[in-house]
Amino acid sequence: MIDTFKKEVDQGLKSNPKKLPSKYFYDKKGDAFFVEIMKLPEYYLTRSELDIFKNKTQELIKAFGVKPDSYFELIELGAGDGTKTKELLQALDAQKFKFDYFPIDISSNALALLQKDLSNTLPNVSVQTQQGDYFEVLASLKESKQPKIVLFLGSNIGNMNDETAAQFILWTL
Repeated sequence: MIDTFKKEVDQGLKSNPKKLPSKYFYDKKGDAFFVEIMKLPEYYLTRSELDIFKNKTQELIKAFGVKPDSYFELIELGAGDGTKTKELLQALDAQKFKFDYFPIDISSNALALLQKDLSNTLPNVSVQTQQGDYFEVLASLKESKQPKIVLFLGSNIGNMNDETAAQFILWTL
């Protein structure tokens, strides 16, 4: 871990422009700082997405093409604190859909907080947290042949350089 950190920091500081992998920003303090950023008037993404999840939940569920009696896996990339997705999870739970929720995040702290919150607020929802890089976690989830719905919200793709983002989009198709 330390060797990887040293290598990635060295590479990032030698690159032009200089950069650091975003995974090093997300710990207890970094997560709290990001939550504060999301509350800023300039950070409209979270509010816009939350508005969609609050007001268009049924339309989203219909667009998924799933039925309450058919099992599926709901995978969320960059789940964070799950603020937006809870609206969807509440509706799916209330309508007795059969699914497992797989929140993926680079922050183990955020996932632990999300797991705790959902076990209290939505105890019937099966939550299978997945900590790590999207590519690695999605590769492990591909082994399951169950139908999947993948949520890729917010500006997570902005944490990738153009080449990685293009590879990611092609890889998920």
